[in-house]
Amino acid sequence: MKCLSVSQPFAELIMAGMKSIDLRGWNTRYRGDILVHAPQKIIETECQRFGIDNPVTGVIVGRASLVDVKRYHDMSEINDDFHLHLVQNNLERNLYGFLLEAPYRFATPIPQKGRLGLFEVRPSAPTENVIISDIMDEHHRYQYVGRH
Repeated sequence: MKCLSVSQPFAELIMAGMKSIDLRGWNTRYRGDILVHAPQKIIETECQRFGIDNPVTGVIVGRASLVDVKRYHDMSEINDDFHLHLVQNNLERNLYGFLLEAPYRFATPIPQKGRLGLFEVRPSAPTENVIISDIMDEHHRYQYVGRH
């Protein structure tokens, strides 16, 4: 499954349904479900602004649907969508907004190293300490009921 690293507190804000556009300097043709990864990087000033203390890092926090990508041509377009992306500074021209819907927070975050861009994550064999059932949606889980 595709995965996207989003620095904290923004990964948390996506999972809370407060952030529905993630700004990127690159485009993608991919549409569909993605895993949301919180890398080790924490933007402390943004955590203070949103009142988020000790956000989790180095884990996949949940999933969302990447439904479209919006290209921003100028700052006025970016400013118009501020309430959706919540980014205040360090904005550049020619940004792309990844439009995210249906965030779902995993009950147990899954340890994962981050990478740049959209990267592929394959679930490993289940162990005592790793819960992978949240990666598969409910429909797929029912396919395996009674088939073990």
